[in-house]
Amino acid sequence: MSIFTTELLILVVAVTVATAGVAYAIYWALNDSPIARWLHDSDAVVPSFLSITSFIFGLAISTLAGYSFDNHQSAISNLIIESNAIETMISTAAVLPKKDQAEIHSGIKNYLTAVIEKEWPAMENRDISKREISTPEFQALNKIISTIAYQPNQRSSIESELLAAIGTIRYDRQVRQSLAYDNDSLKKWPSIPVFSFLLLLSVGIVHLGSIKAMKVSLLITSLCIVTAITFLFIAVSPYRGWNPVEPLKLQHSLQMIDGLKPN
Repeated sequence: MSIFTTELLILVVAVTVATAGVAYAIYWALNDSPIARWLHDSDAVVPSFLSITSFIFGLAISTLAGYSFDNHQSAISNLIIESNAIETMISTAAVLPKKDQAEIHSGIKNYLTAVIEKEWPAMENRDISKREISTPEFQALNKIISTIAYQPNQRSSIESELLAAIGTIRYDRQVRQSLAYDNDSLKKWPSIPVFSFLLLLSVGIVHLGSIKAMKVSLLITSLCIVTAITFLFIAVSPYRGWNPVEPLKLQHSLQMIDGLKPN
């Protein structure tokens, strides 16, 4: 069982237990607590209250789902841009002396291997301790590119292309790490438990006239909340879940390097 599957199961169990506990607490407060009689005798609550809280909860969930979708699209674009920058370095290296070509090819190969074999699995497992695991290979590649670009007799066009490409890779690495580790935690979305509680509370209040209807409504609402949070967790990171972004473009670039020989 993968780490993601384990975390998903733990989340489902935790959210289910928490939601059931809150639903029961609301049911007790509305029916068996000291204030239950006062609530039942009150005519101030109207069904529109339920519509308002349902709308707020649905709006929050849809907003967060859209945010996750945007992150997924950003991860795809980031991968394409980085791959294009790498292929730009490869094509630029073709006009350089044999020694420089070999150094660039070696540096790119080491970097891509580190990203594919070490960095990507770390992002899938959200192992933040390995956030910089491919940094040494990138720094080595950066040093190779800078040394070649700043050679005394280097053409300005070659220099600008190499430096622009390595700068793009540096930026895209930072974006990828941010997408993988900085914005994929449900803990940063406190609106979810708050709106979930308000929704359960409003459902209970609206059904004060029928205990049986209250039980059924709280159960259905709880299932909806658990389902919504589960799917949010699955989609929260573009590098995890059921449809993660894979380093296919980088693998293609690595295959290009393996098929090249310095001229």
